[in-house]
Amino acid sequence: MWDQFFDGYCPESKLKGEKVRMRLNANDFFESEKTGLQIAISFPGVQAVVLKFRGKGDFRKTVNYADEVENGELLSPQLVDGFPYCGDKLFGGENEFREYLNEIKDRSK
Repeated sequence: MWDQFFDGYCPESKLKGEKVRMRLNANDFFESEKTGLQIAISFPGVQAVVLKFRGKGDFRKTVNYADEVENGELLSPQLVDGFPYCGDKLFGGENEFREYLNEIKDRSK
């Protein structure tokens, strides 16, 4: 089920009916514990950027989960290589989000 708002759970896994937590990794991105999808919170409470590259499971020793601090940011694609990783573009809907995911190499394969 598509949802434009980031609730702290992996939006990719939610499309498959799964509820997978996202954990803070060593690069200060939230990373799906299952798929490696990474999200950078560019503007807390405003925008969460789905990064174009997957994480490697290098999580911080201190455990922090996105769902414990979620602020309902809007999901957007990564448009630039450095912080804040985004512009003013948001995903246009579920199909656009799925197409974006297809462009990202799947860590689990």
